[in-house]
Amino acid sequence: MKSFVRAVAVFAAVSLFGACSQQAQTANSGMLNSTCAISGEPLDASSPTSDFAGGKVGFCCEKCQKKWDALDDAGKKAALDEHK
Repeated sequence: MKSFVRAVAVFAAVSLFGACSQQAQTANSGMLNSTCAISGEPLDASSPTSDFAGGKVGFCCEKCQKKWDALDDAGKKAALDEHK
């Protein structure tokens, strides 16, 4: 039982550290989001980006970037607010 509790605690700590690390990378890179602004999927270093509101918005793929480009500014803000 102690092993299970210890394993759960380690998993929780690693998960929390990973989330904090992702947020720090997003803040340092000028990115306005840490998940795709359209689908909510995770981003990586090769993710396509677009400029918006003084920063960069990341996408999981070019299809999502094209959907973003078709939105008006209100739609872009709403999508970004939903998938930060």
